[in-house]
Formats: sequence, C-alpha cells, structure tokens
Amino acid sequence: MLAIVSITAPIFLLIAIGYAAVRWRMLPHEAIPGLGRFVLYFAMPGLILSTLGSMDIEEIIEPGFMLAYGLGTLLMMGLGLLLTRKVLGNEPVLASLKAMGMTMPNTPYFGFPVLLQVVESSAGKAFSMALLVEALLIIPLSMTLLQFHASRSTGLSLGRVLLKLPKQILRNPLVIAIATGLLISTLDITLPKAVNTTLKMLGQSSATIALFMIGASLVGSPLKGKLVGITPVLVGKLLVHPLLVALLIWLLPPFAPELQLAAILLAAMPMMSIYPIFGSQYGHRNFTASALMLTTVTAFFTISVLLLFLQ
Repeated sequence: MLAIVSITAPIFLLIAIGYAAVRWRMLPHEAIPGLGRFVLYFAMPGLILSTLGSMDIEEIIEPGFMLAYGLGTLLMMGLGLLLTRKVLGNEPVLASLKAMGMTMPNTPYFGFPVLLQVVESSAGKAFSMALLVEALLIIPLSMTLLQFHASRSTGLSLGRVLLKLPKQILRNPLVIAIATGLLISTLDITLPKAVNTTLKMLGQSSATIALFMIGASLVGSPLKGKLVGITPVLVGKLLVHPLLVALLIWLLPPFAPELQLAAILLAAMPMMSIYPIFGSQYGHRNFTASALMLTTVTAFFTISVLLLFLQ
C-alpha cells in the first residue's frame, strides 16, 4: 500500500498545485489552452520520439502480450462507443471522447512506475510493447474517430469528410511523432546527442505540465452534475478494460506470467494525463478534466485491490 501511495501522491500534488495556481490567481485561466498546446505539440511528441527512437523493436515483441492488450483495448473502445451512443444517447464527439477515456491509459507516468514496483524485471519490455500498441493502433484510431465525428457535426457530407480525414490525421503532431520514431528505430538512426537530450527534456516535462493543467482546469468546474456522465468512463477504464484484457489472456496461448500481470495492470491505469487537452480541442475541457481527476483518485483504490488480488 505504501508503494502505491508513493506513486500516486506526486500526481495528486501536481494537480493540487495547478488548481491552487489558478484559484489564487497566480496564473490566469486564459493560460490553460497555451499549456495544453505546449504538451500536445512539443512535450508529448518529444516523449514519443525519444522512447520509440531508442527501441530495438525486434527484441521486445511478445505476440501474446500485444494481442491480448490490443484486442482487449479495441473491444473496450467498441463497447464504449456502443454504450455512449446507443444507451446513453451522447452526441458523437462526446461519445468518442468518452470511448477514448475508457481505452487510453496513462502508461508512461502512472503505468510504468507501478510496473517497476510489481514486475521490475519485465517492466521495460511490457512498457515498450504497450506503447507500441497505443502508438500504432489506439491513439491513431481514437483521433480518427474524434476528427471524423467533429467534421460530420459541421454539416460536411460523408464523402468530403472521408476525403479530408487522412490529411487531418496525418497533420496531428502525435501521429507525426509516432511515424518518425518508428522510422528512426527501423532504420537504426542515431540522433545527435544534443537532439536526443532535447527530446528527453521535452518528454520529461509533459507529465508535469499536463497534470498541472488538469488541476488548473478544475477551477470553476465542479464535479456536481457531471458524475452521471463520468461514471461510465470511470467504470470502463478502471474495471472493464482490465477484465477484457484478462479475458483475452485466458483465451489466447499462454505467455510469461509476469507479462500477463503487466498487461492487466496497464489496462487498469487511469486515462492518460493529456486527456483534457483532447477535450479542449473539441469543446469538452471541463468534462474531460473532471473525468480524469475522479478516475485518477479512484484508481488509487482499484489498483490497490487489483494488486492484492493478483499477487
């Protein structure tokens, strides 16, 4: 339990500092979108480039892990969209954001520290494979759904939306960073030390600023009235997602037990810290910030119970 507290406490402290900075007017509320753009266009691409570019992809691949984690996440995305659109009746953009919240865990800044505490010898391999699945499949697909529904909501015909969609997706800084990082890794390109250090510094800043921004976004955004909308996202991310990955592990051919545990744990993490940044782009910053805050707080308890059960 103390290990979990040591992991989660800095996360909540950064969120609290961001809240206090805006609440006490040390930082203007108008600065929040600028912080979000910095993370989206500079810090997160730096993290992706430095991580993917340094991978030896052939050595880290475990097909069972990637299938279980990838298929379980796709199932969660499909169920999330079905629930939010057909059962809850949410409009398409909000439904896509909720499905994103159910499927994209905070692998770098929450998942990896937990793995180091639980499966230290396999943490690096599990983290690298999860990041590959997210970079190649989950992030591009989530952004495609968001952009598709956002374009449709403006009244464009389906044909025009489909024609514009590839260009819009390929211009996204995260997709560009993913493609560039994979190219660097595949061609075994060695970046100049200065460039590599700069990318790492940008990547290291992404978690701090994203968490600070979450707290800042919560000022004037009470949870009251949002709990009904947030609860399906919270349950889907913290409970259903790991259960689906566990089901796939049970159905697929077995692989190393430590990696099985790692896949379930990663699926049980709260959504990524840049979730509110995507919400800001599509007019739902307050909802996504509140959802991330409540899910992160709840994750302290659900991950603790999961660790007690699995170990």
